[in-house]
Amino acid sequence: MLKNKKEEFSKGGSQIHRHEEQENQGFRPPADGGVFAEEIISHFEELFPNRESFVFHEIISDLVHIDVNIMKPTPKDNFYVIYTTGMSDLPMNLPEEIDNRDDLKYAELFMFMPNSWNPGETYTISSDIPYEDYWAIQMIKFIARFPHEYKTWLGHGHTIPNGPDYEPFLNNSEMSGIVLSELDENFSPLTVKNDAKVRFYMVVPVTRAETEYKLEHGMQALEKKFIENNLQLVIDMYRKSVI
Repeated sequence: MLKNKKEEFSKGGSQIHRHEEQENQGFRPPADGGVFAEEIISHFEELFPNRESFVFHEIISDLVHIDVNIMKPTPKDNFYVIYTTGMSDLPMNLPEEIDNRDDLKYAELFMFMPNSWNPGETYTISSDIPYEDYWAIQMIKFIARFPHEYKTWLGHGHTIPNGPDYEPFLNNSEMSGIVLSELDENFSPLTVKNDAKVRFYMVVPVTRAETEYKLEHGMQALEKKFIENNLQLVIDMYRKSVI
């Protein structure tokens, strides 16, 4: 495939997009809310049954209404499941070479958080949650809005650093960016109304070294490092880098 000379690619073949601060475009209320929410919630309840859950509702929404759904740990599966609804209310803007891939236009995000995480309860507001716990909600909402804000797309293997200087998300943590990963076919994609397909991408916090390794060698090489180092699906913000 011929590549536009203006496009920038890493040595590992990943296209690099540099997104600058957007000009203030004023408040843009969502046209629709929760287009596929009911089907997405049912999907997660089937995947992770018998869990208590609550929703961290977004009070004021711009472009899309992003809610963060939180499923509590169980004695058998002692971790939180969090996932977004609302990211898939709008299709993402795919690049020209794959703009016929309808199966990539809609997405939502999820994470597995440790049982020590404390996201509060129903009706808890962000100011009541210490940043050490709130960062995950803040981050997953930011990423879910990102493709609509910048008129781009997100998919398996995409990386986003926490700013140009790779600022750590937490004190004493090396995690300074994220990579998106898609699990098996039982998890994603989900066929919803009008035969649309919603893909679910796991948000994996990564170190600067891991991000740069992926850009140098590609996502498959990074996933191999994850497997070799027995990286767990439940987030550990204080783990050592696999690079």
